[in-house]
Amino acid sequence: MVAVKEFAGYRHKEPQEFALKPYDVISDAEATEMRKNYKSGIFIEIPLGEGEEKYKVAAKETEKFSKELIVDEPSIYVYEESSKEFTQRGFVVCASLQDYLDGKIKIHEKTREAPLKDRIKHLEATKTNTGLIWLIFRKNGKIKRMMSQIQKEKPIIEFPKYGFTHKVWKVSDKETIQKVKDAFAPLELYIADGHHRCASAAEIYKRRVAEGKPNGEHAYVEAFCASEDELRIMPYNRIIRKLPMPFDALIEKMGEKFKVKPAKKDKPAHHEVLMYGNRQWWSVKPKKVPKGDVESLDVSIIQNDLLAPILGIADPRKDPNIFFEGGVLTKADMQKFGDAGNDLVLYMHPTSMKELMRVADAKKDMPPKSTWFDPKLLSLLVFHKID
Repeated sequence: MVAVKEFAGYRHKEPQEFALKPYDVISDAEATEMRKNYKSGIFIEIPLGEGEEKYKVAAKETEKFSKELIVDEPSIYVYEESSKEFTQRGFVVCASLQDYLDGKIKIHEKTREAPLKDRIKHLEATKTNTGLIWLIFRKNGKIKRMMSQIQKEKPIIEFPKYGFTHKVWKVSDKETIQKVKDAFAPLELYIADGHHRCASAAEIYKRRVAEGKPNGEHAYVEAFCASEDELRIMPYNRIIRKLPMPFDALIEKMGEKFKVKPAKKDKPAHHEVLMYGNRQWWSVKPKKVPKGDVESLDVSIIQNDLLAPILGIADPRKDPNIFFEGGVLTKADMQKFGDAGNDLVLYMHPTSMKELMRVADAKKDMPPKSTWFDPKLLSLLVFHKID
């Protein structure tokens, strides 16, 4: 259903120094520290400068680093991230933007104007897919066997970073590439992460089509494509700075929609949240789980029945009284946020892969901060240039 293809990958001669985690999970403090390393791709991903000037800086930095790049023959790649606890892998290919516009690559969230404009300008300036669109497909044994066969060879890239070993294998054999393309042809693909990056690439593509240039590398976007059963979604937890009422009053008010009782368990179950407040842990379960692909999500239930009506947090993206923490976090890790002075901690059960796909199939949108995929894919590891 979605056309994928090989591409001439660009990669730095010192990828461990150059590659970095995605721009949208890098704090200002981390960016400042990264800039102490003149070999880091941070100068391209988060360029210095104000307003439009930063995009000019990104273009200059891209040109400056071009002398240090290896350019592969048209290839596809297998990218693996592994630790003692977890391993994920996927094919790195280029996916058709026309197929994305036609709805064949399914989405589960709307893009926002400001970050979309930023990514469009960044892509126009650098002419580079610096970060990977993260696509998933339903469990497919044939594709997994193909990856395993390719991984028997020696990787072209291997180094540790951010607690994981990153490996990349390159496939330039035309026969093998065609087999991979054929295997992907009948698949349904879903965006797991990277909605703004994909939408920005599609906007550039539409502009080129309007200019009479429908074909070329601008008609594709670089993507990491992985099987649903070889990935993990971690909880995206909610922390509220200040309660608008005494804690006892909160518990009483929550009792209208939730079963709330003290809890000693370490992790919440499906349709359960572990809540830390008043220096105690509580189990919070809805008295009735709503029907609907979106409405039945744990993040929706908490938003619709607690955050908005009781705590007054109608827009969690903009309200300064709430912030979010995602990733590999334990109950003890989450308790530290409460002990540090925040009034309420909501330790969530992760959204499942099947829930994500169900929402996308229904052409609906998940609430903000519904999924945290971990580990994050490195940007500027092997990247695609557009024309």
